[in-house]
Amino acid sequence: MVDAAPLQADPRWRRALELDAQGQALSAEAQYAALLREHAGEPQLLRRMARLAMQRGDAARAASLMLGCRRGGEDDDSIAIETAHALAEAGRPVDAEAELERLVQREPDHALGWLLLGRLREGNGAALAALAAWFQAVVLARQMGRWFDASTTPRTWAPLVAHALERVRAGQRELLMEVLSELQTAYGASDMRRVEKALRGWLREFDATPADPRQRPRFLYFPDLPNTAYHDPMLQPWAARLRDAFPVIREEALVATRAERELPDFIAPPRNGPKDTFVGGDGPEPSWKAFFFYRHGERYDANHERAPRTSAVLESIELCRIRDEAPEILFSVLRPGSHIKPHHGVSNVRLVMHLPLVVPPGCALRVIDHGDHEWQEGRLMMFDDTYLHEAWNRSERTRLILLMDCWNPHLHASEKAAVKRVVETISGLRLATHHDAAAAAGGRVMQE
Repeated sequence: MVDAAPLQADPRWRRALELDAQGQALSAEAQYAALLREHAGEPQLLRRMARLAMQRGDAARAASLMLGCRRGGEDDDSIAIETAHALAEAGRPVDAEAELERLVQREPDHALGWLLLGRLREGNGAALAALAAWFQAVVLARQMGRWFDASTTPRTWAPLVAHALERVRAGQRELLMEVLSELQTAYGASDMRRVEKALRGWLREFDATPADPRQRPRFLYFPDLPNTAYHDPMLQPWAARLRDAFPVIREEALVATRAERELPDFIAPPRNGPKDTFVGGDGPEPSWKAFFFYRHGERYDANHERAPRTSAVLESIELCRIRDEAPEILFSVLRPGSHIKPHHGVSNVRLVMHLPLVVPPGCALRVIDHGDHEWQEGRLMMFDDTYLHEAWNRSERTRLILLMDCWNPHLHASEKAAVKRVVETISGLRLATHHDAAAAAGGRVMQE
């Protein structure tokens, strides 16, 4: 990188900036050119000259100057965007696209880079690639609270943002089919057979309703898995490790949940509905409380620090990791006289594992028409929560378990990777197509 200090001290530089500000383009450019002979490759001079070249319509000259910035060691995001613009205006759209590809590879969270890349791809006739870029742009921006309305969208980019939003809304199926195609290329069509069936069912291309009327996933049904409510927990390769850690996990859970009234609700009561929508009962304070290790995939670092041995066990096993969705792991606290009302889970791609820690008499889980399960301290149980189920604590003491979601063990490794990609894409589409930030914040597809 060229040392800019001598340039800043040169009075001719200050004079050139004054001429530029006054609109005396030719005089300013002459000054810049004279300085460039002494400060060869200086990025500030090259950029100033490139902007003046663009103003007079000489995009080819501007592109050449901007490419010189990179050769001089400057390669930040604004230079990449200006370079791509100059290249596009100079009739070099493929080179312009390559410039933005370099930007988003270097900075994958650069929403504006993805937005402009989408425009270039569309102009180059690559409609599907443009849609993919716009999807990335909108999701990234909205995750940062931007591009929801006029107050969160820069006026300069508002028309292009609106165009990108409309294309993403209109192209959801197209985008998901492209994701499927990429997965089939990566893993083979035969390995993706069940994934394809699950996705087409989600798209309502056929009736994917499970045969058992008590099984009703609220989000995604994955076909051709064993249709049973209860599963052997030892199907998980790590189950014995979790079971053997029962004494230390129980010890930490008792300390962590001591102030149970101060813990958050596992499911917050609806704003405009009865408080007992999810949890009722005849106890003095019916409630379902949670000490979260993970919530919607977000790691609660402070809680991990408060229960370090439990944390170490959890981080040593395979977790169901889906961005913004999973895992969901907690000390589940069901207070005396509480009843978790019948409900369905979101998808059978994940099951729910329980490690009972403190179980007074009169506590049980019921999967409707599939039998009751009375927890036993230290004994793992695993079930498919897409079946209608409920739970209760009819004692005068608190029931405490470690609750976690986990991959359905009947999924192959390639299917887990594919489900992760598909769900993250659907989740991103949900975020991208909501009209306001509040709705987007509640738009997780796998939430309870």
